Amino acid sequence: MSGNTAWSYLDTLLIAIISFHVIFSPFTKVEESFTIQAIHDILKYGITDVSQYDHIQFPGVVPRSFIGPLVIAYLTKPFIWASKFFSNDDSSPTAFECQLLARAMIGLTNGLSLLYLKNEGQKLLDSQEETKPPEKRKQSTIGFWFLVFLISQFHLIYYSSRSLPNFVLALPLSNIAIAWALKGDFEWSIFLYAFSATVFRLELGAMCVSFALLSLAFKKVPLYKVIKFGIIGAGLGSGLTITVDSHFWQRRIFPEMEAFLFNIVQGQSSKWGTQSFWAYFNGYLLMMFLPPTVLFLNYLGFQVSPDNLYIVGIASYLYIFILSLQPHKEWRFIIYSVPPITLLGSNGASYLFGYLDTKSFKSKFICFCLALSPVVSFAISMIFLYISSLNYAGGNALQQFNAMIIQNNVTNATVHMDVPTCMTGATLFGQLNDNYGIVYDKTEGDKLADLWPSFDYLISAISDPTSLPKEDNSTEWELVQTTKGFGGINVPYLTEKFSHQYRNGFSVVDELFEAQSLDPLLEILKNVIID
Repeated sequence: MSGNTAWSYLDTLLIAIISFHVIFSPFTKVEESFTIQAIHDILKYGITDVSQYDHIQFPGVVPRSFIGPLVIAYLTKPFIWASKFFSNDDSSPTAFECQLLARAMIGLTNGLSLLYLKNEGQKLLDSQEETKPPEKRKQSTIGFWFLVFLISQFHLIYYSSRSLPNFVLALPLSNIAIAWALKGDFEWSIFLYAFSATVFRLELGAMCVSFALLSLAFKKVPLYKVIKFGIIGAGLGSGLTITVDSHFWQRRIFPEMEAFLFNIVQGQSSKWGTQSFWAYFNGYLLMMFLPPTVLFLNYLGFQVSPDNLYIVGIASYLYIFILSLQPHKEWRFIIYSVPPITLLGSNGASYLFGYLDTKSFKSKFICFCLALSPVVSFAISMIFLYISSLNYAGGNALQQFNAMIIQNNVTNATVHMDVPTCMTGATLFGQLNDNYGIVYDKTEGDKLADLWPSFDYLISAISDPTSLPKEDNSTEWELVQTTKGFGGINVPYLTEKFSHQYRNGFSVVDELFEAQSLDPLLEILKNVIID
């Protein structure tokens, strides 16, 4: 018996859904700014002279590695060349289209790594079935369920194309390391985690420790190999990041070590908020798995999984436990555990569908709930996608400004973008090319007052022009355009709607069937969002 690991329609759908998120929500936020600006500078200026790079003027709180942006930029470059070759327009692709291409490449690396993990999981379960007598063999559908659960998720899919450091090569390499562990190559998994931790995200060191401990406990790898492969991985990673990043930062630097000293040793990360030890378990995991079907299925998954998948599952939860010791918590820090937890739950779902007696009412009810769960999850995901797309007022405002400049043939002007604008989507990719002569200023602090008279336009979160500073005897600022952003949930509207019109809870479903469209639901969604 051998499972089908060839490219399938669901594989295509996974990549398509990730791409859809790129198009529907094209802008980036402040947490993504270093990587997306670095990709822009590499594509525009090359790698020899970094004097014009954005990080020279805006270095950020702690330095990050350029290796991830460097890889994504060079993977994106052939597509930019191809676009120029096949286009009759000299300006194609535009800078913003290049941003979409770069984000699509980030999404592709994550998507392909998830598919690789899926295939290795399918092979593992197929090989387990082959050890059974022919009459007891069942076709494993772990790969099918893995894709179904992935496609219906929000956080993993939405952020797979985003330039957060956790998703730029860190997550793909983590998925590859997990796939190697499923194949039984635990020593190479430890090597890859040690390498990735020193180059991309230091929290992957906790995943490396988890896999090392479980490999030793289950006697998969002897101690000397754990130490050997861990040291080699960390050594190669350290040498690579010090060499490459010292060039880009123009000083001797080890970015992840500086981040570790700043955030953990000095405790600076706690300034961004602290949470209880159990926040990942009783908060963030439940938030990422809505409804928590996959988490419930993990219980069965642990019982019916072969050793390698069992170890991967335990290591993933141990990783979350280790990170729980750090007071400052963010959901993206544990994103590397989401694919293996999903895979474990997928094996539980595969077992249920393969061994339940579908003739009984109880079995039919379980199968119905299991099949309904991804549908509910996908509906929630689409709502979250719509809400999340409203969080980029700065990106929308910059596009509106550029359209106004082109429409009115404005040249040689200076526009200042304030901090909220830059934090909510305004990137270097969003700026017009040099032919227009538009200067995009991002000055902050005390220097801003001296430059204020030189600004012709302002993109700001301040909506009242009269509250803006002006020079004596100069004209008042004039509000030209406005853009909207997410302002919260209209709770009174929901209360009114569901306490009267949809009081019985099922009338909204009846209305959808009568309308034979999603218009009633879209109307609710439109009115429930405050912008």
